[in-house]
Amino acid sequence: MVQNNRKSEPGRAALERLYRGVAPTGRPLLFLDFDDVLCLNQPYSGHHLSLNAAERPGDLFQKLWHLPAVQALLQVVDEYAPQVVLTTSWLRLLEREGFVELFQRTGLSVLADALHEAWDAPQDFGRSRHQAIERWLFAHYESQPLLILDDELSGTGLFGSRLHKAGCVVLCKVDVGLHAGHLPAVRAALGGGR
Repeated sequence: MVQNNRKSEPGRAALERLYRGVAPTGRPLLFLDFDDVLCLNQPYSGHHLSLNAAERPGDLFQKLWHLPAVQALLQVVDEYAPQVVLTTSWLRLLEREGFVELFQRTGLSVLADALHEAWDAPQDFGRSRHQAIERWLFAHYESQPLLILDDELSGTGLFGSRLHKAGCVVLCKVDVGLHAGHLPAVRAALGGGR
């Protein structure tokens, strides 16, 4: 017997209001992917984090992130102070404490401090990134501005979705990542800043 899950999905009504064009308010949410957003996998990727400390390249934490992406992301965080929810496939590699350490070691401590209490939206096997984010939103969304930073390859299901049509999705090109040219779309999604 299928039960009605609406009571366990308090964010569903808030999400429907967003889709109807009701202006969101409050501290923004940022759903953040890494590959082809912050990390271009050159010279290093998330795979390098799974190596033991002796096998890791000495400059891993200095060269993991793409500098233009970091600069754009830090500008977004400075302007909007969003709560961050991780959607990256790296969720298979690290727990929350591991991400906090990663952010601290790579100059992104501000992200460690900004992690939402419900900090992750992992993808279940056979499910899309869109489904993972929507599941999170159904459980936690409270009508605040939201932005999804993902890439055209791993952001499965996001292009053309209701979230995309509502202006909440910015998809980065593979091997290019986030950059200052994305900031107008980011600002449109998040509103006026603080």
